[in-house]
Amino acid sequence: MTYIDEMIKELCPDGVEWKELGNPEVAKLSRGKVMSKQFLEENKGEFPVYSSQTANNGEIGKISSFDFDGEYITWTTDGANAGTVFYRQGQFSITNVCGIIDIKCKELLPKFVYYFLTITAKKHVSSGMGNPKLMSNVMAKIKIPLPPLEIQEEIVKILDKFTDYVTELTAELTAELTLRQKQYTYYRDKLLNFDTNSSGGANNKVYQVEWKTLGEILVKGRGTKVTARQMKELHKDGAPIRIFAGGKTFADVDYGDIPEKDVHHEEAIIVKSRGIIDFEYYTKSFSFKNEFWSYSSDSEDVNLRYVYHYLNHNKSHFQHIAGNMQMPQISSNDTEKYKIPLPTKTVQSRIVQVLDNFDAVCNDLNIGLPKEIELRQKQYEFFRDQLLTFAAEGVYTDSTVQTRPN
Repeated sequence: MTYIDEMIKELCPDGVEWKELGNPEVAKLSRGKVMSKQFLEENKGEFPVYSSQTANNGEIGKISSFDFDGEYITWTTDGANAGTVFYRQGQFSITNVCGIIDIKCKELLPKFVYYFLTITAKKHVSSGMGNPKLMSNVMAKIKIPLPPLEIQEEIVKILDKFTDYVTELTAELTAELTLRQKQYTYYRDKLLNFDTNSSGGANNKVYQVEWKTLGEILVKGRGTKVTARQMKELHKDGAPIRIFAGGKTFADVDYGDIPEKDVHHEEAIIVKSRGIIDFEYYTKSFSFKNEFWSYSSDSEDVNLRYVYHYLNHNKSHFQHIAGNMQMPQISSNDTEKYKIPLPTKTVQSRIVQVLDNFDAVCNDLNIGLPKEIELRQKQYEFFRDQLLTFAAEGVYTDSTVQTRPN
């Protein structure tokens, strides 16, 4: 039995009372106000303004005045981060896509309520019409436990220490990961830096290369005519064909959803030629929006994964070309005539092996430091959830209440 368990057994052996957050005796809920970029620019100052983003603790700027002064809880009401909760102290303002909770009950610690809402609020987010929301009327209905202040204080003290520990550890692991990524970039640049005099290997004359255009060595493929709306309607989790669109957008569809002639089954590089210029390497069945194109190889002298690494390494070249257009885009002519260095197939394969190994260590969430960061966060969430599980006192017996064994 933990110290918290002993306190609960002593101070509230029959469980704790639960009340709705919107109960006037518990808290007052309200929203922020609209603040334009122009307003932020014209009223610069020292007081933070918080909005719906999660980066930078939600801060989008500082102004010369403030709307709130004290200890509060804010949450994101709209968008992808809806239901994200923040603990706030001091003088600040919030925008209209934030809600704010002012705890009125003297028997409740705002930070205790904050910790509880970090595990509860997201469960009440509505994703209707594709725009996630957690509005004030829904937040007000969330039931929160009211254990004795001594228990709240102890839980907050434990979670504060644990939060600091996890934050510090995550920062250290992230710093280590950043260093590894820099190391990866260094070796990638060395491996893929070729002299124009046909010698390769980071200015060391290690091996000979031939310079050839993509149009000479690869086979260009066409996509399918499909709209963003159709992709959304056709998408089925686990379907065998992936349709690529701009950025990270894709749809998984079944055979028959698009013409068979538009489905590719070969190893390929998809050229994302509009918006965010990028290259995607793929080895399963796929297609893509018809303003893009793909490259495959039928040559025994070409390792397509090597070509992908080289294009990815030189992505800035194509982004620069695209930047000259009102809508960033490149043409197939820009890639068809682009020359790349081709060492022997053995050398290509060796470069691919080294870069893939580095890439896995740096980015694969199943191994290495990213996995360690993920595990530490899960460990923190587990202990937080355990600390914030209470038995209800009589009146609230719904399924959201977890009872403790006798």
